[in-house]
Amino acid sequence: MNWKIVFFFITVMSFPVAPIATSKTLEEVDLLDLATAQQIALADNPSLAAAAERVEQARQRIEQARALYWPSVDAGGAAASGRMSAHDAAAQSMLLGGADIDRNSETYRLSLGASWLLFDGFSRKFSNLIAEYGEQETEQARRDGMRLLLQSVAESYYGAQLALYNKAIAEADFSFNSKQAEEAKASMDAGAGSLSAVLNFQVQMNNASTDILLAERDYDLALYGLAVLLGCESGKMPDGLELVKMEMVGESNFTPLSAEQLLQAAAVHRPDLLLQEISLQRAESTVGANRASLYPQLSLNGSVDGDRFDNMAFEGDDFGSTLSVNLSYNLFRGGGDQARIAEAKAFRRETARTLDQQKNKVQSEVRQAITRLEQARAQLKLQRASVKLVEQSRDLVEEGYKAGQESLARLNEAQRDLVRTQSRLVLSLISLYTNRQGLRTATGESLIPYLSGDEMENGTQ
Repeated sequence: MNWKIVFFFITVMSFPVAPIATSKTLEEVDLLDLATAQQIALADNPSLAAAAERVEQARQRIEQARALYWPSVDAGGAAASGRMSAHDAAAQSMLLGGADIDRNSETYRLSLGASWLLFDGFSRKFSNLIAEYGEQETEQARRDGMRLLLQSVAESYYGAQLALYNKAIAEADFSFNSKQAEEAKASMDAGAGSLSAVLNFQVQMNNASTDILLAERDYDLALYGLAVLLGCESGKMPDGLELVKMEMVGESNFTPLSAEQLLQAAAVHRPDLLLQEISLQRAESTVGANRASLYPQLSLNGSVDGDRFDNMAFEGDDFGSTLSVNLSYNLFRGGGDQARIAEAKAFRRETARTLDQQKNKVQSEVRQAITRLEQARAQLKLQRASVKLVEQSRDLVEEGYKAGQESLARLNEAQRDLVRTQSRLVLSLISLYTNRQGLRTATGESLIPYLSGDEMENGTQ
């Protein structure tokens, strides 16, 4: 989706996320662009995979809560063998007129019981809601991890791009001073130049070489950081991988930023904000779950039991059955129930305050992102104009130096000014790209490409 904000978003609170799929692995990519890097990170980042497992755990807790609506059926069996003491056998024999008593005995028992909780003060209803809201919270937490991961990948990617641009500037500086050194040496050999001029340009070449090495180091470090985000097991990017060069952004691509629309987009798409809204709903359900203790409980119980002595050949006459309806109502528990309800209400109020704070935080982040992007645009425009002026000035000083009208020190100064201005231009360009991604991160729109197609059709326009 284009970064230009020209639409409102109207959607439900919780979106299913489309599976993250990439047509290529990192090893199959020769030229890596940001979109591909972000897709690979979402698919392979270990931390995000761990978050997905937490979502699955929450889904299973929902199934556990739903199981409370079903009756419980239990089967049991027992077999026991005993031997009566001689004293007890003699006593029984006397009672039976001297009859022989078999001191050995065997007993067998089979049972099948069922219990069904018919009413529990809506505790099960609220337990299910709590589990469902918990799953939604976990899912939104995963999406917020995705949002932040996308931003981190972009920052590492743009950091590598900055190093590439700085290397190109340093190489151009080296080339300029190398050319000047050759001309100075030719003039010295012809008796018209000085050794100091040759040495000066060689020093400038060494300085440019140092800048090249520093840029190469920064590029390698940025790629190492990017490799971690992309889940590379070796901790480094594949050999031979190159980045797609970023293009200069023209002023024609600048569009007005509507704070109103961007704030509305953030209210719909920021996962951390949605998480807090769901947390408030879960807190409401917690109050309801604790209120269930003020209601009676009604349950239905039934069982079939069979007992058999001396052998386990059960027959129909060995079985009996019971069926009961049980009602229980606690009259006093020392005020514990009311205390738990009061605690749940306090938690609900805390969650509501946290939600208000999160809303303020999100709005602040969006407004800051807008300001940064507007500043980046202004700086890019200014630095682009400055580079043209400094290039023209450097060329004039170079011509004057060759004509003997400008000093060597002035030429050095003009070249350094050009290098610094070019570096500022590149920094402004990287800042524009980074802050453009930052605004999409602040509004949560960076996640839109990864929402499922059905939700995009039904929930956004």
